[in-house]
Amino acid sequence: MTRISRFPLKKETLDRLFDLFFTIVGKKNNFEDFKNTINDLLSPTERIMIAKRVAIIYLLLKQVDYFTISEILKVSPSTVAKFHLIMEKSTGIVPTFKKLLRNEKIGQLLEEIYLTFRGPGTYGVDWKSAWKDRQELERRKKIGI
Repeated sequence: MTRISRFPLKKETLDRLFDLFFTIVGKKNNFEDFKNTINDLLSPTERIMIAKRVAIIYLLLKQVDYFTISEILKVSPSTVAKFHLIMEKSTGIVPTFKKLLRNEKIGQLLEEIYLTFRGPGTYGVDWKSAWKDRQELERRKKIGI
């Protein structure tokens, strides 16, 4: 865990720091600029920690069970439970993910419809690739990623 000073900053100073942080990190036009900025600011361990936290919240919103999340991301079930509690009070990341999931559910529905018409057992379809597509869809439903 990273260490910070035990002396708290003034609220005005902290607000200015967050404004500066958002200006530097949040206002990027492309992924490459964002990635370079994050690589400069955060250590490899911090980047992994943040990515796992985001993934935990995402998978919890997709209603993936705790054990599967802990196995996939190599975190403890108590960490998953902690973020489940944090999500209940979230006003930032959870609404953003809910918008993303709505679009993803629409895409998944369209993919299921496509596989219904072009799935295994349909005349003129390569069965090997159709089964592979069907299994990939089932895996994504189960695991969430």
